[in-house]
Amino acid sequence: MIDWQASKEQWILEVRRQLLPELIADPRFPDAHMLTGRFEAAVGRWEAGGAFLPVIHDGNELAGAHTILKHIGDEDRLRYEARLAGTAKSIDFLVETKEGPVWIDFKTVAPQWQDDDASWERFERIAADFPAHARLVVDRAWSGAALSGQELKSRWSFIQRTVEAEQKAALLQDHERGPVWLLLCSNGAWHLDGLEDFADFYRTGRFREDDWSQNAIARYLAAEGIGFTRTLAGFSFLRRYHEEVRANHFVQCVRGPRQFGV
Repeated sequence: MIDWQASKEQWILEVRRQLLPELIADPRFPDAHMLTGRFEAAVGRWEAGGAFLPVIHDGNELAGAHTILKHIGDEDRLRYEARLAGTAKSIDFLVETKEGPVWIDFKTVAPQWQDDDASWERFERIAADFPAHARLVVDRAWSGAALSGQELKSRWSFIQRTVEAEQKAALLQDHERGPVWLLLCSNGAWHLDGLEDFADFYRTGRFREDDWSQNAIARYLAAEGIGFTRTLAGFSFLRRYHEEVRANHFVQCVRGPRQFGV
């Protein structure tokens, strides 16, 4: 039997031992203390009886900062929670480069596991309208309701997070303007190929033929009255399992596999 309390405490110790010193010691990240302090504050609230989810989310941001630092230049600077001029809004990360600013909005997408009859019935309704060339295959007896639910909820989150990032990008003033990327983090509940489908749709305005969720997404966009400005530079992918300190997979610019004739 797993001792979840002990495993959480051990993970926190490893984050403190392995990751926090690296971030604080990196001269390219002058705001490291802000992010590490936020993590420690979340740990303190959990130890006082609060929820553990904020600790996970802050752990993801730590892993995100660590990954970004691995992919920027020696002369670049990474800022955290950079405030947009003249507003109360901020974007999670700003990379200051000689060529200009690069903005990275970081969001954890963590759809809940819900394996019940209502979830299965929802999936069956969506499955009845799968496109001709693609479908999601799951089995009710093998947690099909929960697996399909996580796949669908992740896509709704892609949409919502994209709208939020576009709204922030629209607030940038002339001296702040630069590419805005949306970096989405998964704990393994959803996979890169789902974001590939969505990224290609965002970029081109057309669904991939092999995207099983295209009809469901089109209905959702229409029902919610959502239209994209398509002003984001693109999407990045980060994966960190809960027991890990660092990310185990990163894709800077997410694109789907090339299709025949495209």
